[in-house]
Amino acid sequence: MSTPSISVVIVSWECSEELLACASSLAPLVAAAGGPVEVVVVDNASREFPSGELQRRLPGVRIIRNHANRGFGPAANQGAAAATGDIVLLLNPDTVAIGSPFPALLEAFGSSPAPVAVAPALVDLHADGALAQDEFQLRRFPTLGQACRELLLVDRLWPSNRWLRHQRYLDEDRIRPFAVEQPAAASLAVRRSTFLELSGFDERYVPAWFEDVDLCLRLSRHGPIVFWPQARFAHVGGVASRKLGYDRFLPIYYRNACRFWHTHHGLGAALAFRTLLVAGMLLRLALLPFPSEKAPTRRVAARATLRTLTQALHTTR
Repeated sequence: MSTPSISVVIVSWECSEELLACASSLAPLVAAAGGPVEVVVVDNASREFPSGELQRRLPGVRIIRNHANRGFGPAANQGAAAATGDIVLLLNPDTVAIGSPFPALLEAFGSSPAPVAVAPALVDLHADGALAQDEFQLRRFPTLGQACRELLLVDRLWPSNRWLRHQRYLDEDRIRPFAVEQPAAASLAVRRSTFLELSGFDERYVPAWFEDVDLCLRLSRHGPIVFWPQARFAHVGGVASRKLGYDRFLPIYYRNACRFWHTHHGLGAALAFRTLLVAGMLLRLALLPFPSEKAPTRRVAARATLRTLTQALHTTR
């Protein structure tokens, strides 16, 4: 490999096991690439952080330790500011490199029209590497129609509906590159110059969720974002939300969703989204007596839903 160089930025929080597995998968690739690839790890005040083992598995890794949990966006901004590469590859610590993704990423950024960001394909870590995370990774930007289907449980009751398939790019051929609107930041490569020009992630979206939607919307004004399946990473997914707990995750997720709607679509659209959110939470409360395999315990689900409902009724941003 030669320039442009790649800086891998990983934000960690309470995920030592996953982080070490990620480092082990990157180590031979970084060693083979030499100088053009570096790895920066920003830790958000994990109670136990394996600094010594991380440096042993991934020599040359740059580590930034925060004294408090700043959230994903602010920590990723720290890593990007400390990086030196022309391309910043944001990776979740629960990812593992498959094959040789770096040459494929450089090929993607050299394609025409030149992309401002590239999304490697994510596959399920617990599968055989062939099952892509189709419904999770790629999405179009949120719309009120999409919010209505999601919050009123239409997509759950009718998971094969054509609107959901369109919104998640499920009819696209995943073996070829194509332009996308909003890939997940679990694995997302961005031109560092553009990332810094935009001041990176909006640091109001803490501790996580919707900061990648906001970033992709702003990036899309500077050039195309491309899904590039020749670069691949396995991904566990949901590690941070499980550690946080569903009753804390749900209100944070929808608080940031409300912020996104107000920031990018104005007061009227934000109020419409909040109305749908209230209806959705009331529907979930009504369905609590009915068991669901995907739901947490009823007590946890009730607490999460009530907290989100209370938040949706609040009039501040």
